[in-house]
Amino acid sequence: MRKVGITGLPGAGKSTVADMFAELGAAVFDADAAVRSLYAPGGEAARALIARFPEFDDGEGGIDRRKLRALLRESPALLDEVEAIVHPLVARHRERFLRKAEGQGAPLAVMEIPLLYEIGAEEGLDTVIWVEAPEEARQRRLRARPGFDAVLNAALEARLLPVEEKRARADFIIDTSGTKDDTRRQVQELFESLTRRG
Repeated sequence: MRKVGITGLPGAGKSTVADMFAELGAAVFDADAAVRSLYAPGGEAARALIARFPEFDDGEGGIDRRKLRALLRESPALLDEVEAIVHPLVARHRERFLRKAEGQGAPLAVMEIPLLYEIGAEEGLDTVIWVEAPEEARQRRLRARPGFDAVLNAALEARLLPVEEKRARADFIIDTSGTKDDTRRQVQELFESLTRRG
C-alpha cells in the first residue's frame, strides 16, 4: 500500500483533491473529521485544552471553536501550546487509519496534512502531493468559509515554511486553478501512475 500525503496552503483545494482520490478507490484520511472528534465533548484534545484553557469549554465538555479562534487571533503565540496538544493526537488517528487501510487492502492511503513539512510528517510517506491555486482563488475560497478570520489566517500562514521550499520538496503538483474536471483529470492520471507503481 502506497502512503500519500497531500499538502498545500489554506484554500488551495486539498480537500477537493482528497475527495477525488476517494472516488477512485483510495482510502482517505479525513483530517477535519479527526479534529472534530478530538474537539467534541469528551474528546482527547478537548479534555487537555480545557484543562489548560477553561474558557474554551462549550458548556458540554467540548471545544468552542469560535472562542478558540478569537483567543488565537488576539494571541497567535498560544498556537504553539494548542498545536503541541492537538498534533500528536491527530497523528495517532492517522496511524490507526493507516493500519485499517492496510488491513482492507487499499491500493493507496491518502492523507491530507496541511502542516506536513512543518511537523516532519513526510517521514514514512512514499509520495507527497503539493496542491496549489492562484492567490486570488485561494482567498476567494477562504472568504466563503463559515467563520473565516482573515487576520488569524494571515498570522497562521506567516508561520509556515516558504511556499517555494515546500513546492520543491513535493513529488507531484496538482493545480486547482482550472475547472473541477481539470483537477479531476490530474488526480486520475496521478492515481493511475501511483497504483501502477504499487
